[in-house]
Amino acid sequence: MKKFFQLIFICGGLAVMNSCNNQDGCEDTVCQNGGICVEGTCVCPEGFSGPDCSITSFDNGVFVVHEGNFQGGNASLSFYNKSTGIMSNGVFSSVNGIPLGDVGQSMEIFVNKGYIVVNNSGKVEVVNLSDLTSIGTITGLTSPRYVRVLTASLGYITDLFSGLITVFNPSTLEVTGTIEVNGHVEQVVNTLYGLIATGTSANQVYKINISTNEVTDSVYVGVGPSNMVLDFEGKVWILTNGGWGTEEPKLVHLDPYTMQIEESFDFPSTNNYPGNLVINGAGTELYYVDGQVYKMDITDNSLPTLPFANAFAYKCGVDPVDDIVYISDAGDFNSNGKVYRYQSNGTPLDTFNVGVIPAEYAFTE
Repeated sequence: MKKFFQLIFICGGLAVMNSCNNQDGCEDTVCQNGGICVEGTCVCPEGFSGPDCSITSFDNGVFVVHEGNFQGGNASLSFYNKSTGIMSNGVFSSVNGIPLGDVGQSMEIFVNKGYIVVNNSGKVEVVNLSDLTSIGTITGLTSPRYVRVLTASLGYITDLFSGLITVFNPSTLEVTGTIEVNGHVEQVVNTLYGLIATGTSANQVYKINISTNEVTDSVYVGVGPSNMVLDFEGKVWILTNGGWGTEEPKLVHLDPYTMQIEESFDFPSTNNYPGNLVINGAGTELYYVDGQVYKMDITDNSLPTLPFANAFAYKCGVDPVDDIVYISDAGDFNSNGKVYRYQSNGTPLDTFNVGVIPAEYAFTE
């Protein structure tokens, strides 16, 4: 960075800048994003890298996973750089020279790796977070949904159709086993008392022993348990979808030790379709999508009646560091969408044009 500013000082005037850019080796070199050519090599400002400064640095920001169109093969990944305020689209393909695949579902970040779940391609793309270069691919999956990495040697992949949770080694990317469950499992979270999994099609929440990879307990929480998060007390919040019209959806507060329901909040109608439950970094405020984004403190005694923001929402995410809320607007679900950013008090910040069907978020810390 010091070298970059020294170069700006040396090449401060416009005429001098031109002579700097026309020095030996720079005649055919084009540096993007404010980079400066020195003897044929681009010196990049903070937040950018690569031979022409076109690559965003990926160590301080937010990834946006785009589903793309089903069977369209146009899933993609965007990155919002918190240092520069720039949203870069299609970053996986730009860095690796290959398409991401068909239906981007979600992304897990653990230490220095990113695990991008590509649902209809039946795979998980694993990348180095420092530069987004590909490390490898976990293939042979039926319809993967989410990855949860617990340690450098233990991770899990949920699935829509296989009736299995895949166990894998994050260091080697080898599949080491499976856990048999009844139908679709959407998400898993790790607690002090075992792995908790939402059995969406079985209407059950499972407790799994991570030493034996066996289901040890289960509880009925309502029809279609899907998303869940951990609060600051280690309790689990579960959002059910009600079977998309079968019964009223619920927001359930579960003690993972006793597997007892502590609270249950019923949505007013079978016409409610809540989803995408997330929680802030402090583990105290819940956000979910039901046409718009709604916000609820974990101490509240009822569901919110007014939306957090007046924006159509397909998905949402909340940055665990600064509590900035990201809202995905998929538009017509065929063309490029938008991402809106809001402060945690509901004040709008800015809007970015992104790829087709922006969906879930992954945050670097």
